[in-house]
Amino acid sequence: MRDLTNLKTFIIDSKDPKEIDDAFSLEFLDENIKKLWIHISNPCKLFLIDSKVDIEARNKSSSLYLIDQYIPMLPAEIIEKANLNQNKLSETISASIIFNDDGSINKYEIVEAKIKPKYQLTYEDADEIIDLEPKEELEIVEIKNLLINSFNYRKTQGAVTFEMPSYKININNGNVEINNIQKSISQKVVSESMILMGFVTSLYLFENNIATPYRTHKLNCNALEILEKYKDSEIKYSILKQYMGKSYITTKANKHESLGLLKYTQCTSPLRRYLDLVVQRQVFNSLTNNELLNHNKIREIIDLTKIKQSENNIIYKNDRLKYLKIFFKNEKNKSYYKIIFIKWINNKKNIALVYFPEYSLELLIILYISIETYTNKIYKVKFNFNDNNLLEFIH
Repeated sequence: MRDLTNLKTFIIDSKDPKEIDDAFSLEFLDENIKKLWIHISNPCKLFLIDSKVDIEARNKSSSLYLIDQYIPMLPAEIIEKANLNQNKLSETISASIIFNDDGSINKYEIVEAKIKPKYQLTYEDADEIIDLEPKEELEIVEIKNLLINSFNYRKTQGAVTFEMPSYKININNGNVEINNIQKSISQKVVSESMILMGFVTSLYLFENNIATPYRTHKLNCNALEILEKYKDSEIKYSILKQYMGKSYITTKANKHESLGLLKYTQCTSPLRRYLDLVVQRQVFNSLTNNELLNHNKIREIIDLTKIKQSENNIIYKNDRLKYLKIFFKNEKNKSYYKIIFIKWINNKKNIALVYFPEYSLELLIILYISIETYTNKIYKVKFNFNDNNLLEFIH
């Protein structure tokens, strides 16, 4: 096990995270060479494959973050032991990366490690440090520079970036709110470090011929052409998604074209995603010379989690719909809403995919409209409260 407790290690997360499973550090080898370390908590060593804890986690597939409820994938005592926290000695699976000048990877290494994070920052805290660039915290600024360079390199390899705001439904003093969220620089930095960790982990598993669930995505379109065609539209990324096709999980290593990577596996959330836990277990067992899961076992797990994740997606959909209905019902001062029409999902049943620019909300709705609809056109609609399984609006 590598002792990395001497490194200045940072955790960057939301204000009240339930599961803290990633951190990063910077090691200076000399004036010109910097080594980025990405650390992921290691719960898989706390219980065995096919144990009661493992089977229960597999049957859940993931933690559920509902609007007013949190259902963890793993037991609270496992999460408490595995969570990374400020000044806590933690055991991790860690990857070191040395970059080329263009942001591509020169060398990488994956090890079992122990760390002791010095800083636990919110995204807002990290944004302030990155903005002010204090000399005392030059590591986090250097980490930002390395990861932005990595991000720019992936773009040269065809990566598609969705530079669009998102939304979050919150309950504030009993009132349902929809808040717009712009991705900050620190969130982009964390996101890039997680993508890199997935990439080098996929390289390690592939090079050592270890079975794993790879995530593959083949682009079915020329993304740059579509973005250029609709460059002035608020829904250009929504339109692009209609052409791109979906990613899928398989035991074969293929390109993840929308990330600009030759291969990719998700491994950075072992506390809340079961397939990430499986990937980590394969890495951990390889590093410690323990028995590995074979391809058949991995395929069986992939098939099971696909079914369970579909069930979880329905839970998320119903949970979101419940609170969106409350939100729109309580918006009594709103006589109409602006929507941008994306496309009909089922014209006969009046089911449409639309975008609410005021809330950065892309949504399936029942849309009653008396004129011909056009993609990218703005319409004014009224909310109509009903008991359907979709929200209903009338032009």
